[in-house]
Amino acid sequence: MEHAMIQQVVEYPEEHEVGGAMKVEVAYDGVHHSAFRYKHKKRSKVWEEYKPIFLNGKVQFAECLYCHNRLSCKDSNGTSHLWRHQKICPGKPESAERRQKDSYFPYVSVNEHSPVSPIDPVNVIISETLDDIGSVIPSRFKSKVWKEFTPVYVEGKLQAADCIHCQKRLSANKFGGRSHLSRHLLTCPGRRGMVHNQQKIPFHPSSAPTLKSRVHDELSPALTNGKVQIAEYSSKLLKTSSSGETTPIIRPIQMVPTHQFPPASDGTCLKKQKTSFVNVSADMSARKFGQETSYQELAKMIILHAHPFSIVEHEEMRRFIKNLNPMVDEISHNDMEEHCTALFQKEKANLKDIVTLSSRRVSLSASIWTSDGPEPTVNYLCLTAHFIGDDWKVHRIIIKFGMFWSSPTNLERIIHCKEASVPDSECGSYNVMLDAIRDWNLDHKILSFTSVGDVRNNANTVKLKEMLIEKKCLPIRGSLYNIACLDDVLNSVVSQGQADILRLVGDAAMEFFVAHASSPSSQQQLLEVISQMSLKCPQEDAKWWHKFYFRLEVLLQFKKSFPSENLLNPEDMNVAESICKILRTFYRVIEVISCPSSVTANIYFNEVWKVRTVLQEEASNGLGEISRLVMEMQEAFHGYWQDSYLWLSIPVVLDPRFKISFIEFRLKRAFGTNSESYLTEIRATVRELFNEYCNPTDRPSAASNSAALDADDNDSLDDWDQHLNEQASCQISTELDDYLEDGLVPRKDDFDILNWWMNHTTKYPTLAAIAQDILAMPASAVQSEAAFSSSGPVIPKHYSTLSIKTIEALVCARDWMK
Repeated sequence: MEHAMIQQVVEYPEEHEVGGAMKVEVAYDGVHHSAFRYKHKKRSKVWEEYKPIFLNGKVQFAECLYCHNRLSCKDSNGTSHLWRHQKICPGKPESAERRQKDSYFPYVSVNEHSPVSPIDPVNVIISETLDDIGSVIPSRFKSKVWKEFTPVYVEGKLQAADCIHCQKRLSANKFGGRSHLSRHLLTCPGRRGMVHNQQKIPFHPSSAPTLKSRVHDELSPALTNGKVQIAEYSSKLLKTSSSGETTPIIRPIQMVPTHQFPPASDGTCLKKQKTSFVNVSADMSARKFGQETSYQELAKMIILHAHPFSIVEHEEMRRFIKNLNPMVDEISHNDMEEHCTALFQKEKANLKDIVTLSSRRVSLSASIWTSDGPEPTVNYLCLTAHFIGDDWKVHRIIIKFGMFWSSPTNLERIIHCKEASVPDSECGSYNVMLDAIRDWNLDHKILSFTSVGDVRNNANTVKLKEMLIEKKCLPIRGSLYNIACLDDVLNSVVSQGQADILRLVGDAAMEFFVAHASSPSSQQQLLEVISQMSLKCPQEDAKWWHKFYFRLEVLLQFKKSFPSENLLNPEDMNVAESICKILRTFYRVIEVISCPSSVTANIYFNEVWKVRTVLQEEASNGLGEISRLVMEMQEAFHGYWQDSYLWLSIPVVLDPRFKISFIEFRLKRAFGTNSESYLTEIRATVRELFNEYCNPTDRPSAASNSAALDADDNDSLDDWDQHLNEQASCQISTELDDYLEDGLVPRKDDFDILNWWMNHTTKYPTLAAIAQDILAMPASAVQSEAAFSSSGPVIPKHYSTLSIKTIEALVCARDWMK
């Protein structure tokens, strides 16, 4: 067989290019036969099906003995493509039988009368050969994606894939994979229309037009495109033999659905044709997944940026979404409201599991929110939970947002605003807080409660405290309940002297700014001074004293930068410096305690002590009018100190750098012999708290629920349990004594108190549990931005038209996403 194959090449003559640049040789017997055998001592058996073609003494092509198709055959190519061709060779008898048996893609054989050239790339289509179409399915076409693509071959190798829906050509070599074809189907515009139509008009193979009726319209362009592709590689493709035989080109033909073309007049159909159906269920599932993901992202955007729900119905927004993802359907504002509410419920369930399953107590804070507008006629109660999780990080989350008060005489609000119809049973601090406690299972997990003045002085808040104490839900007899918000107290202290402050230095400061705003050069000097300051400019709705303090800082900084200018007389300058010093301390303290990063409670005592110190210093500075002003502030501040020194001192005791020694040092220097009463109360409270944590029955449990609020507390064996607890406390109390007697930790700027207690949990297990709860107590119910605002925390005005449940979902979800 080998010798016969070589002998067949003799009929090919030698061909020399002009100049002898390239030489085409044939394997004459006795000339190149031995050389070929020498170079291919371990020839593959595939050469029994091919005859070699030599160029310049090397094998460059292999011509199939059955179909006379010439394939590239260089040394680096190998012979795997020759084996693949034999599997699908149209001239091979067993290959034809296999095509009839395993037809998958329809193929058409197009005869050529002349070699393909760039001048005439398209050959005549012989319609007689289209009656009997064979199909083959190579092993590479096992992927389902090939049901919707037409493979394109170049030199017998797969090079591209044509989408049957939009006719777009994509690369498809053996190294590229098929994932890009799947991605194309998700966004294919032709496929989307096809899916939509197929839901209405089912596809029937029998209704497909015959191939002959489409030779000159639909089939020809497809083959023409294929021929143009082949013509680009004409220098590497098939050459016509001297016998005049032509080489067929194999190209798949796609089946056209019935809704794209009318049926043929003769009613014939393609035989043995397997159509490529679109998997409607899979496509709809992917489309639904894409839509749900898009809706969730849109809901997050609306929540985070407080957009109205109606934004999804704006024509510009709909066009924007359609351009990003054509598979997303239009959505109404009611549907978007449901998506936002569902997102809130999902996140709430996750957070409730974290809080409920934790064995740690929770500190609560309450603030009053209003609707953004000139005259708000409704107040909302925002309840926030503060706790240190198992990761030993401080967490702060809003757990309830309800109605606190609403004007009953505002008819317009009743008509336009849904939350105006909230019943009285769901309004007020008592109802809102009790509902949150039961909903989040906090009945035996509350440690402290911090609130602004409107909530703290409310009768319903006191009523709730008495009920919780009666049910034994609060530690140390509720001593940490109803703590005053520090920034609210400082605002009240400053308000005590507002009239005197403005009278003493207000006019002089105003004259300075008027004079330096009159000319461009003066304005430039002023702006240069402000740029050198590290102080943030207040917002337009900032509190009056914040704006006034900022102007005093600018005035004093201007004096330092330009000492030669006479700004104020010496007496007014001294008054300005004294008032600025007080307001500076207030500003920095509020900035620290209301920091968004949620600081630990051990720093509050020192911040409050700064306020007490600056008031005491300015009261004795020798300026008569300033002294009277500061004494009024001191009187207001003293009331806060009397109510708060206890809860401010307990976290300091749990700070290993200070412990009780720091409290003794501060109080004895401030109050002298009167400090003993303070110290006695602090020591007793710390030990009482420690003993309660030693008692397992009083520890917060993950299994506690709202039913405990209504449980019967009468137990005939309470005295026996108390006796056992006292004995256990005596045995464990040495842990507290050992901690207080141990030496102090050196004070460093980078000291992390939470990390210290986490590392000493084994040595001080009970104190570590106390520290994990105590250090999460807040001193402020709002963050710094709202603390310095004259209106406090607000909700967008368009929220007022929503129900209170929807408002709660938006406010809480926004807080959780930040």
